[in-house]
Amino acid sequence: MPPDELLPADVVADFEKWIEMGAPDPRDGEAPVAAAPGIDLEAGRQFWSFQPLGEIGVPTPGDTDWCRTEIDQFIRVRQEQAGLAPGPDADRRVLARRAYFDLIGLPPTPEELETFLADDSPTAWAQLIDRLLESPHYGERWGRHWLDVARYADSTGGGRSLLYRVSWRYRDYVINAFNRDKPFDRLIIQQIAGDQLPYDNLDAGAEQLVATAFLAIGPYNYEDQDKTALRMDVVDEQIDTVGRAFLGMTLGCARCHDHKFDPVPTTDYYALAGIFRSTQSLVEANVSSWVMRPLPLAPETEAELAAYKKRVEEVEKSIQSMERFSRLPQDANALVGTEIDDEVESVEFSGTWNKSKSEPNFVGKGYRYASGAGATAVYPFLVGAGEYEVRVGYTPHPNRSPNALIRVEYEGHTSEFRIDQRQPPESNGRYAVAGRIQYDKTSDAPVKVTISTEGADGIVIADSVMLVPTVLDEGQQQQADVKLARVKAAAEELPKLTAELEQLKANAPEFPPEVMCVKDEAECGDFVVCLRGNPHQLGPKVPRGFLSVIVGDARPAIPTDSSGRLELARWIASPENPLTARVIVNRVWAHLFGKGLVRTVDNFGATGQPPSHPELLDWLAARFMARGWSIKSLIRDIMLSRTYQLASAGNSVVAGSDPDNALLTRQNRKRLEVECLLDAMLALSGELDLAIGGETMRGDIKREYGYEFDIGRRAMYFPIFRNQLPPGFAEFDFPDPNLSIGRRTTTTLSTQALLMMNSPFVLQRAERAAEILINAEPDPSSRIGLLFERALGRQPSDIERQLAEEFVQPPSSADDETEVRRWTELCLSVFGTIDFRYIE
Repeated sequence: MPPDELLPADVVADFEKWIEMGAPDPRDGEAPVAAAPGIDLEAGRQFWSFQPLGEIGVPTPGDTDWCRTEIDQFIRVRQEQAGLAPGPDADRRVLARRAYFDLIGLPPTPEELETFLADDSPTAWAQLIDRLLESPHYGERWGRHWLDVARYADSTGGGRSLLYRVSWRYRDYVINAFNRDKPFDRLIIQQIAGDQLPYDNLDAGAEQLVATAFLAIGPYNYEDQDKTALRMDVVDEQIDTVGRAFLGMTLGCARCHDHKFDPVPTTDYYALAGIFRSTQSLVEANVSSWVMRPLPLAPETEAELAAYKKRVEEVEKSIQSMERFSRLPQDANALVGTEIDDEVESVEFSGTWNKSKSEPNFVGKGYRYASGAGATAVYPFLVGAGEYEVRVGYTPHPNRSPNALIRVEYEGHTSEFRIDQRQPPESNGRYAVAGRIQYDKTSDAPVKVTISTEGADGIVIADSVMLVPTVLDEGQQQQADVKLARVKAAAEELPKLTAELEQLKANAPEFPPEVMCVKDEAECGDFVVCLRGNPHQLGPKVPRGFLSVIVGDARPAIPTDSSGRLELARWIASPENPLTARVIVNRVWAHLFGKGLVRTVDNFGATGQPPSHPELLDWLAARFMARGWSIKSLIRDIMLSRTYQLASAGNSVVAGSDPDNALLTRQNRKRLEVECLLDAMLALSGELDLAIGGETMRGDIKREYGYEFDIGRRAMYFPIFRNQLPPGFAEFDFPDPNLSIGRRTTTTLSTQALLMMNSPFVLQRAERAAEILINAEPDPSSRIGLLFERALGRQPSDIERQLAEEFVQPPSSADDETEVRRWTELCLSVFGTIDFRYIE
């Protein structure tokens, strides 16, 4: 608890100094040094991640015989410098299982394992890698890695969480991009500015437009009523995501002030903000939404659809006009009468009247109703002299008043009528005649018709009121004749137009689907610094641009009529930008080894960790770009190294000298991600549907809460709702879809073991797996071997086989335990093993 007295001045000074240092944790060793006010960009350029990629020569270790690839030479040199020796190579069964899960996220079948083990040629391993890289399931596995980075989700999260519905198209774009080995620099440009790229065919145009959903699928609170703040929050999230995803930089830290640790001044942040504020990501409304655009069309198709839309609009407009005439009364006198609806401002209401549209055939936009004493609605009419019928409009219903009071006041006279509003009105089904008055018009005072609840039983309706002359003069008769002709023409034309509209819709051409995306604002330009990050407190204007620590004094040329996203994307994907290639190469390494050469895969700044093998990282990055930014080639190179093929168990020569395995004397054991666990159980239960892509969220849902996830498709096709993850996802460290995550955390918790023992999903998969085993193999011992082959990629050890055989033996005494039950429990036990959950 805080002390009762003030802290001494020297202690306060120590706190001030500590805060200026960036409030480091002294237990972490050397503290990061906070950037000085004003940020020395030249000094910042000396930091390792901002250094240009130089020409790196491949070192020659003393133990060249051990090395199979150039990657091994980099690794072995460092081991020799530390006095370490690599451990043993992995068993071929272990290696095959590792490759299957690393590349396609699925276990190998016994037949696939047997094929690989039977091939003793020197190229067997390379051929297996190539086969898996060409599998359509490779794109699902590695596409899911990128979806973590892209903070992919199917709902908005926050506030009133909305369903994106069409975000799956972006998911499929990513899967297809990885399957086709789309160059990573092209992948970057399409996701940031695909809508601004030219295209040779419609498929390419559609793909590029869908790619920009990368900027649109963030966790935004569209319900925020402060639209200025909402727009800036979207921009902030986009800057932060682009910085983490492509550059490994925490750019969002510079919104309110210069970055505390990295050479990123606030002006750089708002130089980027100008680009994203010139990008339309929102459609403003009470509850805002995202931008939707149709996929591109051929010019002739676009013209055909435009002509169709135009004709439909013309017919619908004509129908609306004809329907107005068809609702007019059929007698000439009523056509020239004076009508006042309840929505007109001149009508005076007193007492309690409620608006409604619940009953059909009302006049105008609705009607009002009241009950009990004291409610009146006064309609004032300015008409000429003559005899008039007073007609009252209402919708009939059994709960209406049988004796609603209609009072007419004119020239000192008062006439009262009662009408039964339970009975259908006789005039055009809308109006009932209350009575007649003789109006001599001796003054300019209006005729007042009052609908009142006085003395009425039941609900009284106040809708429209008409004064209809009983005798027409010559001018009124001509006017009535014209209107009557229109009414009759409408009665004849309306069925024809309705039939034409039905025919048009029945033969409607196929319209392109709409996709979520972004586009440039109508007006693009530079933005200002938001003081302390507050969009309501604006400071000086900042020209649009990129990171000064990399571009230097050379300001990018951004056209005044575009956002600058294309220029930003090309700069990020440029070989002159040293961050991008390093970041993606490090991520690929992290997925294959469980840890990156830079352990902080999303933070290449001062608070991140330096690379364990800086020369190898730069050599890989340079070769990656030289070979066309091919992710598949990079993966192949790494997996062909002997370093990747080491066993996960194995000790270095100097025990304990490399406890974190930073120098890679062995492979790292990796826990399977939740999608792999679920897919593996579905594969064993014979329920796995390997269809690729497509919409997987059911169309009948309106919100994410209470959604029941379908079982069968690969787990990556589960809808990802930001407020409700699929069962088991949270327990097995599925990343927060609100954040860009380059490498998932791995925890070991009791909830994971409990889920594997008690989850209905796991229990059902175990039961079905048991049924398949029983039907496939009659011999219990062979059946156990088949289970281990399918689940673990190996045969059981002697002790495992003995324990399993004892467990599944029929009980000596009769009970209700069945064979399926015993084998179900055995399958459940295998699912719960470390060998099932981990890759060695």
